[in-house]
Amino acid sequence: MKKIISAIIASIFIGTFAHAENLMGIKISAANMDASGSHTTNSASGGSGGSAVTAAGNADFQLASVFIEKSTDFNGMNVSLGLDVIPFTAEVDSLGGGDGFDATVEVSNVVTAYIQPTMNTGGPVSLFIKGGYTMGEVDITDISRQATTAGTASTDGNQSKNLEGFMYGVGVQADTDFGFVRLEGTYTDFDEISHTNSNSKVVKADAEMTLISISFGRSF
Repeated sequence: MKKIISAIIASIFIGTFAHAENLMGIKISAANMDASGSHTTNSASGGSGGSAVTAAGNADFQLASVFIEKSTDFNGMNVSLGLDVIPFTAEVDSLGGGDGFDATVEVSNVVTAYIQPTMNTGGPVSLFIKGGYTMGEVDITDISRQATTAGTASTDGNQSKNLEGFMYGVGVQADTDFGFVRLEGTYTDFDEISHTNSNSKVVKADAEMTLISISFGRSF
């Protein structure tokens, strides 16, 4: 899916939007990630493990990203195609203690390809909607232990899983003498991820991410 989305965006940028206006900016976001899932209990002797246990949680963290867009007019409406890239690794949460698993959870290599139609209201402020596809990784590092009911620990090291899902959002844009300022909210529904450890414990999780962002940009 990642290669298909990238190829589609690249072809549109090269083709229809080849002579469109170029925009670039930075975005600062307050993020919340909700996750719910299940895991089986450990099985020291192999097999599928024990009965499933469900859990849910959420974490607040901050993100910074850069974006580039190509913008053109279609039938009186401005339409932009963009790529938003988070060039840093962001720590989501630290896990420890209660269930015998200590680790740090981070997101990295997050890229969102999107389309953004903008409706001009007749003044310096305009409204926009956006939709796209987000691709990234969730990294589980600094794993210090994983206890089991059989009294043995798994031998798993650091893990990295792909995150992919559709993004939707709305926002407002204000044009200034120096470029533009945007305030927006987006929601991303990620696909389920799954991992089986060395003790045949199966972990499955669904994640959702909500961002409230302010952006600063200009044409070039």
